[in-house]
Amino acid sequence: MPGAQMPGAGEGSPGWPGPPGGYPGWPGAPGSYQTPPGETLGPNTRCYEHPDRLAGALCRSCGKPICTNCMVEAPVGWQCRRCVHRNARTSPVTRYQPGVAGLTRPGQAPITALLIVVNIVLYIIASSSQNFAFNSYEIPLFIQQGQWYRLFSSFFVTNDFLDIALNMFSLYIIGRLVEPALEKWRYLAVYLLSGVGGSVATYVLGRANEASAGASGAIFGVVGAYFVLARRARLNTSGIVALIAINLVFDFTYSGINWLAHLGGLAVGLAVAAGFAAGGREHKTTATVITIVCTCAVLGLLMLLPPGHVNLE
Repeated sequence: MPGAQMPGAGEGSPGWPGPPGGYPGWPGAPGSYQTPPGETLGPNTRCYEHPDRLAGALCRSCGKPICTNCMVEAPVGWQCRRCVHRNARTSPVTRYQPGVAGLTRPGQAPITALLIVVNIVLYIIASSSQNFAFNSYEIPLFIQQGQWYRLFSSFFVTNDFLDIALNMFSLYIIGRLVEPALEKWRYLAVYLLSGVGGSVATYVLGRANEASAGASGAIFGVVGAYFVLARRARLNTSGIVALIAINLVFDFTYSGINWLAHLGGLAVGLAVAAGFAAGGREHKTTATVITIVCTCAVLGLLMLLPPGHVNLE
């Protein structure tokens, strides 16, 4: 306090009553800390840290007398510096970051771990049984004949080691960022709907008699969901945009890659994540239900078209 003489700094007498107008926390001053019953702060009470200085208050935490140099403002009354340091070690402060929603660091992702395990187990089975693998692939003509399960099985089953290794590594990285932000069941909905979206895109836009499989469409949908969440959290999305662009360049450059499933999964992932986010916190459940129902309706209507109706390959 500029211009105010402090206790222990040339005070006039042992019973110096404090600065003119009172000092917050000084006994009798307006708004001062009230000592607990049984505790007293006399005119000659000395600071426990500085015995040569008069005490101006009692520590709210330990109850010891402290001078003005030792007084640290607390929510109620004052604390000594030792108590402040001790409380800081035992009760660390978690700082709030608005809008980030868990996207800045990986978190717990049990659904991601379950999906990885399921994909690896089915890969092992498909690698040892060609019939199992063939019956799981997406072949649009067979789907038209009533084998609808291929829309789902095709993005869970593959017998290509490089495909399963790259896909599961990508899912492990991106899933641990997106799942904690979306929560488990909404994250699972994004994955499944994106996988179906990739299958529907292949059914409508690809060759009717061509077989395809792999989890890339579903994973592209999770990447799309990450983009939506990052944009809403006002994070830098240039890295994820570059990653999507590089993958699409590979899709169009190398043969044997089902780029239709990638685009279909990405489009559905973007749309579903945006629909989930539109409800905010107040209408999260309503927005989730409406988004899932509308997405299923659109994908179902597209399946009414004959396979390969718009062949882009």
